[in-house]
Amino acid sequence: MYADIAIVPLQYEQPDVVLPPNVAVLNIEEQTDVKFGFSDFWNCFRIVCSDFVNYPSKTDFIKTFRYNLTLVKNLHARAAKISRYSNWFKNEPIVYAYWADDLATTACIIHQKYHKVKVVTRGHGFEVFEEQTRYGVIPFRSFQYRYLSKLYTDSKRGLLHLNANPKYQSYKGKNDCAYVGTPDKGMSPFSEQAVFSIVTCSFVRSIKRLHLLPEILKHIRANLVWHVLGDGEDLPKLKELSSTLPSNINVIFHGALSNEAILDFYAQHSLNLFVSLSSSEGLPVSMMEVLSFGIPIMSTDVGGCNEICNEQTGFLIEKDFNPAEVAKKIETFKNSHKNTTDFHKQCRRFWQEQFSAETNYKRFAETITKL
Repeated sequence: MYADIAIVPLQYEQPDVVLPPNVAVLNIEEQTDVKFGFSDFWNCFRIVCSDFVNYPSKTDFIKTFRYNLTLVKNLHARAAKISRYSNWFKNEPIVYAYWADDLATTACIIHQKYHKVKVVTRGHGFEVFEEQTRYGVIPFRSFQYRYLSKLYTDSKRGLLHLNANPKYQSYKGKNDCAYVGTPDKGMSPFSEQAVFSIVTCSFVRSIKRLHLLPEILKHIRANLVWHVLGDGEDLPKLKELSSTLPSNINVIFHGALSNEAILDFYAQHSLNLFVSLSSSEGLPVSMMEVLSFGIPIMSTDVGGCNEICNEQTGFLIEKDFNPAEVAKKIETFKNSHKNTTDFHKQCRRFWQEQFSAETNYKRFAETITKL
């Protein structure tokens, strides 16, 4: 089996869509296990040890050493299995890892041990900002940089952060920024006469801080509907907090939804404002999606959120905000020109110019093929 493009999923499933004739999906788990020699084990050991100087706490490095060694051995085996598809490696192909984490490490091992390739990856949040990781270090980043052709961040703030890191100044030329994008599903049926409605869409967990939204909404006197899209470990707590809100606030829990169901929801409902209270982010695809429907955004100023949430598309709030002040901002928004059909159209135009999948991915493909 050979095609121009090979997709290697972490877990193989039979594609439920018709793929173009030049695209194939590889099931590497069908292959026999990889035999591990001493040189392979030594290579894994060196990859793990390359992180030593980057750990803020050397105790943490020692504590995680065994886990990381096992992880790299698994990535090494995966790289070996992928490399057996030798047809794809005849003409120095591009190996593209969508996440600059274990996927990028696997791609770099392919380059290091098996085939001459160009390795391209994307950095989003936790693979760019060390403070989003448990131990304050991006795993195996020193090793990755040795074999990467390019690391593209999905936000300009992420690029600035990478370039400012003193540990990797010699690799600055390998960093760049390229926005991702979302497909066009049309405008939402916004009505200025409908009840004011906000929507959140995320896992219900601590980093998303949805538990702070009831603290904001209790200060709002007008009628308001809050649509909660998503499920998670903190959902019971959120339901309990929401039950104490005044009668003018109606909270509707929709539970876990597929991406298709989420986009259908946006396409069928009049929504005034998308809300994000996260303590950390990259540049959220969820914001790109709502913006494509013309829905304005309120977001904490974290990660790359200020590149999509601004005066043209909504408004930013401080990461450590005062709930009462944010409630006033929502009420001001409700009575402003931003809560109009014209502003919704402006939001959609911003998405078309900055975050359209059709435009951004075509440009990205053209860029990486010229590396």
